[in-house]
Amino acid sequence: MDNLFANIKVETVALVVLLLGFLTTFILIPKLIGISRYKNLMDHPDERSSHDEKTPTLGGVAFYISLIFGLFTIHFFDFNGSSFNVLVGISILFFVGLKDDLMVLSAQTKLGAEIIAASFVLAMPDLWLTNFNGFLGIGHIPVFVGILLSYFIIIFVINAYNLIDGIDGLAGSLGIKAFVIFATFFYFSNNFFYFLLSILSIGFLIAFLRFNLSKKNKIFMGDTGSLIIGFLIAIMIIRFIAMSVSELDLIRINPTNKFIIATSILFFPFMDVFRVVIMRLLNRRGPFDPDRSHMHHILVDKSLKHTKASLTMSICSFIIFCIIYFLNAKLSALGLSLVFLFLTMITFSVLIVLDSDKHASLYRKKFKAIFPRPIQVIEFRIRKRIIIVMKKIFYKDLL
Repeated sequence: MDNLFANIKVETVALVVLLLGFLTTFILIPKLIGISRYKNLMDHPDERSSHDEKTPTLGGVAFYISLIFGLFTIHFFDFNGSSFNVLVGISILFFVGLKDDLMVLSAQTKLGAEIIAASFVLAMPDLWLTNFNGFLGIGHIPVFVGILLSYFIIIFVINAYNLIDGIDGLAGSLGIKAFVIFATFFYFSNNFFYFLLSILSIGFLIAFLRFNLSKKNKIFMGDTGSLIIGFLIAIMIIRFIAMSVSELDLIRINPTNKFIIATSILFFPFMDVFRVVIMRLLNRRGPFDPDRSHMHHILVDKSLKHTKASLTMSICSFIIFCIIYFLNAKLSALGLSLVFLFLTMITFSVLIVLDSDKHASLYRKKFKAIFPRPIQVIEFRIRKRIIIVMKKIFYKDLL
């Protein structure tokens, strides 16, 4: 590295950007809370809200400023010129998200901004998807097919992450979990720019959680924050999928299983989208009609506090990722897919059992009928044990 940082270890820079992200956000958020209260830039609770009080929603502004300082620091480790493209994409989503927090924008406007932001980062060759490595029996694919898939991934991840930002601590904790996994993968595969970008994100999310979980100085990340974080996670997922076979070998991942592992990293956001759409269709409602059918709403409606509900989902999400990761070297794509499907079925079933909707039990029976009897028996035993543990050990206040 022929520059000022040639003799500085990446671990030292990682510590610097972690502190930079944390301190910048930690210092800025109290200022943003004061401005929001003075100008009455607050989120007003409605029938779908899980909160009772007006709350500032500009936490994402601190994320953006932290990223500007952080990208300036880590761009010395960017050998492909990616930092500029990332900053432009983030800036587009920042201004759109900020306007949406101040005055609600249409879904079409936000979708257009997501497509434009995605276009900037997909101009980077290191994010081009060119090989499925045998997944679904597919090898090399044309560049334009990979780019179209990348557009879908970015838009899906941004909106899936936005949907789970409904209770205190959930979006922040799931974001930290995802960035910790990506930081580990990119560090050991020598993708140092993406490693440092993950570390930077961990830093400002930790600082954000300090206030997001506060009772007196609470703040939400808002669409400004959720769009930025979702965009960064989408970039990480695409870079992970685009890794070469040699890079995947360094982190002990079977190349054929990389798509399944990528999905397991964001298990709950991905699953929540599909579960909510299925439940709304079964209720003969539009798939995009707003309601309180999200996973975090189910847990909160069962009298769990936001912190407990967020902690539960974050821990379960990490456990599911660990199961998929440690089995990936031993199972084929088909075998790992069956394991992933089984874990999804158990989670789906547990949530339907906890769901207060009067039709939930009927839907669970229909859902279970799809699977063979032996799988239903195993699912019942595991689900029963999970609910017993939740009720008697961890959450005695669970209704």
